[in-house]
Amino acid sequence: MMLNNCERTPVIGNRIECLGYIGTIKYIGQVSDYAGIWIGVDWDDPTRGKHNGTIKGVCYFEASFPTSGSFVRPEKVNLGQTAVTALTSRYGRHDDDVTAKLHEQQLQSVQQCINAPFLKLVGFDKITDKQSDFWNLKVVNLRLQSVYTSGDPGSIRALCPNIIELDISKNLIKSWLTIFDICSQLDNLEWLNVSENILEFPPDLDDYCYGSVRVLICNAMKLTWNNVLQLGKIFPNLEELRVPNNNITTLDTPEDHKLVHLKLLDLENNLIQNWEEILKLKFLKNLEQMILENIKLNKIYFEDQEKIIDFSHLKKLVLTNNLINDWESVGELNKLQKLEDLKFINNPILDKESFVISTELIIARLENLKVLNGTTLQSDERRGAEYRYLKKYGLEYLSLKDYDQRKEFLKKHNRYDDLITKHGMPEESEMKTTSKIIKGTLTELQIIFNERIIRKKLPPSMLVQKLGTLVQKLFQLTDRPTLIYTSNTKSNIEINLNDDCKELGFYSMQDGDRILVQM
Repeated sequence: MMLNNCERTPVIGNRIECLGYIGTIKYIGQVSDYAGIWIGVDWDDPTRGKHNGTIKGVCYFEASFPTSGSFVRPEKVNLGQTAVTALTSRYGRHDDDVTAKLHEQQLQSVQQCINAPFLKLVGFDKITDKQSDFWNLKVVNLRLQSVYTSGDPGSIRALCPNIIELDISKNLIKSWLTIFDICSQLDNLEWLNVSENILEFPPDLDDYCYGSVRVLICNAMKLTWNNVLQLGKIFPNLEELRVPNNNITTLDTPEDHKLVHLKLLDLENNLIQNWEEILKLKFLKNLEQMILENIKLNKIYFEDQEKIIDFSHLKKLVLTNNLINDWESVGELNKLQKLEDLKFINNPILDKESFVISTELIIARLENLKVLNGTTLQSDERRGAEYRYLKKYGLEYLSLKDYDQRKEFLKKHNRYDDLITKHGMPEESEMKTTSKIIKGTLTELQIIFNERIIRKKLPPSMLVQKLGTLVQKLFQLTDRPTLIYTSNTKSNIEINLNDDCKELGFYSMQDGDRILVQM
């Protein structure tokens, strides 16, 4: 979008747009062997340019990346527009709205001059009606509108003061002062997205405070954690803070920080790596959700105690796309007292077992987990996962000979004693047959309908859906039946087979177990 640049003269430091790319002016002047004036631009996209600011051995400017620099003609760059201009062009007829403001000012001037407060200009009623539409604006999207400034002092407040949600991401703003000016004019602003703007912080931030903002989104802005703490002082009532794709590597957080109301923190795609840094967030006492996706974590650990007092309100944790490669790290999450929702996808530890077994191992290790990877866990699913977990490691548990071995085992299997108390220890025969089931041998099941029993040897790989179809044929049923699995050796195990996509092996069925058929 090329705008009229006649009102602005390009200066070094300006943010500009050209052919959909955004960058910063680093040089204005002549370039050897090329006629005329050129603008040297350091593009945000490191692949957009052709060089690093040096041509034929002459350094005109220093680009951020080896190929983020290039030269363009002044007439090719878009220097941007004011936020007010963007508002009127997006949410109303540009000419009418500007005219409305001019006419309103003219009317007020005439009223004052002739002392006629009830004087009306012809057509002014319609203009006022149009202005009321802007006053009703609550949600505004100015993303990619080449905004570089708020406009004249107070102009946003005069046009649309009731904005609650504002997206002003990926524009040409170069300083937080512009954002602060916008916030100062919007007393009801609660939700603010300033992502993909590379903004300079002013040297003194003490005079800026905007308590109405509850949600702040700062994606891809080259922020450090110190910058984030500064923003916490400026926006002291934040409940949701999203800072993905920034330059955050450390998380030192003083006890007197200002993020006291924060409930959700998104740190996705920051190169944090070490769990020690995450532990530094313990002073965020009200944190309920933490997004730690793709931050290169390889281990999780807390102090050597059953439950920790830090992160006492944390309910949801996202750990997808990390480098976690041990089950002990998963077990450590059980120390989070209120953790009930976990996203744990694409971590190396998951490749060591099948999807079904990996899922069960997570469920069995986390006592209070209610939602895993977006799926709500059913009580029978948890009961089955915990019991199969006991069987999977039962022989190893029975072989423990002394205190040290037991301590090491429970370090790897954090809930094993608790699960024995809850479900009882499986019979040794059950534990021995588990490995056979996993290897794919046939299992002889009793399928029972109206006191009629049919015995069938079925593979663990058979889906519940296929079993339902088989039962229909065996008993010549017209409708799809309800299937209930019961253990032949454990009377307390009774599971409704209502997930067609599950394999029979998921339930660790053994020879002699029963499938009850109900209509």
